[in-house]
Amino acid sequence: MKGSDLIKAGRAWAALAALALFPLLPAGAAAQAVSVWVEPAETRVAPGEACTLFVYVGDEADSISCAECCLGYDPSVVSFVSARQGQLYAASPFPKFFDLDEPAADSVLVTACVLGYRSFIIPPGNLFELRFEAIDAGSTDLEIGRISVLDIDRVQLGEEIGQAGRIIVTTQTGGTVPPAGEGRLSNFPNPFNPATTIVLELPGDPEGLIPTEIAIYDAAGKTVRRLFSGVAPSGRSEFLWDGRSESGSAVSSGLYVAVSRTRELRLERKLVLIR
Repeated sequence: MKGSDLIKAGRAWAALAALALFPLLPAGAAAQAVSVWVEPAETRVAPGEACTLFVYVGDEADSISCAECCLGYDPSVVSFVSARQGQLYAASPFPKFFDLDEPAADSVLVTACVLGYRSFIIPPGNLFELRFEAIDAGSTDLEIGRISVLDIDRVQLGEEIGQAGRIIVTTQTGGTVPPAGEGRLSNFPNPFNPATTIVLELPGDPEGLIPTEIAIYDAAGKTVRRLFSGVAPSGRSEFLWDGRSESGSAVSSGLYVAVSRTRELRLERKLVLIR
């Protein structure tokens, strides 16, 4: 059976079924739906470079316990390197189970669970982190072929699969330059705690340096942090925001906006901090 077929069919909860952690949804019960997606939406790397993508769950459920996710990719473009539990599980005080499997050359299966009676994690946040290495020029979507999420009682919730993450491999070291007049501002992870990487992609001459400012604002439009002021190269640059204000104090949970400005271009990106 091809890996793509395995992705569509999914995989039984083999590792945890033996632990009797996955009862079936009772007949006639209505499953609450939770959203699951991959971030960042687009990542650009050169052959030989590695990148990390994150599987996120939304805040539709008050709490969850276990999650299994099967993802597909093009093995001619990238190779799978490693996976680990995401921030939601890593921060949990309960004992944890984590399992990794590669059912085919073009898919990876990750499973995580908190153990113990009515143990739980509180969404939204990052379920899994997966690392890939670029092989050759091209692009591939990291697609969620199957996702299963259980609530605190180990009852399976309904799932709504959101965006896939796309990895674009270029032959140009340091990433590609966006078309003239365009640019991109993104970040990962998002939501985040305690820090996030802000990715700026600027158009122009690959050898050029562009006067640039990046600032973080709160939902009311007040400046929280002047993150960068200087010259940035055309193409891709990364800036770390540690979730702190200009004075160095940790800011509270909430919605923030990163704004990048050059003489000709203004870009925005919404950031969600969850303490």
